[in-house]
Amino acid sequence: MKGWLVSREKGRAIMIPMLIQCSEDTVCETCALCGESVEADEGPQLFVADSLEIVCRDCGRQHAPPLAALLDLAQQAQRTGRIRRHAVFPPLTSLLDLARAAEDFAHTVPRACRQAA
Repeated sequence: MKGWLVSREKGRAIMIPMLIQCSEDTVCETCALCGESVEADEGPQLFVADSLEIVCRDCGRQHAPPLAALLDLAQQAQRTGRIRRHAVFPPLTSLLDLARAAEDFAHTVPRACRQAA
């Protein structure tokens, strides 16, 4: 999924495309936006689309909230799925965490993009 990062350079707003991509390895790099160290396990991660440089969670939440919320939802669903393999039903706390991540994502999507139920 793609999103856009708005960066201000020399008084102008520049749109930088961002995307979520699944990483097959553990990542230990620096954030493309703030330069902080990023250590992430395999799975979905937020990247700058042009350079495929990783973006940390804090910068993702600040610059691309819908993508960061979707990333949190995907990671929580992945954790719940791993628990589900070892038990008949996942624990209630895991289901509540998944519901909270889904609700957070729903609140970051602009109203114009939502459909009436």
